[in-house]
Amino acid sequence: MFKPTDEQMEEWFKPAFEEINTILDEVNRETKCGNEYLIQVLKQITEAYEGVQKVMDQEGIEN
Repeated sequence: MFKPTDEQMEEWFKPAFEEINTILDEVNRETKCGNEYLIQVLKQITEAYEGVQKVMDQEGIEN
């Protein structure tokens, strides 16, 4: 599994995480959907990525 360096975390992943949080905060403010719903959405996104990874594993494709 990929293990990002501290530099990669600062350059790529931390900004992405912050941007995702900003988007979710805005969605919550606009819709008043609540954190529980946002958690459900994030779980669905995770499940989608897990499904793609499972298919790639079955087909022997590296990403």
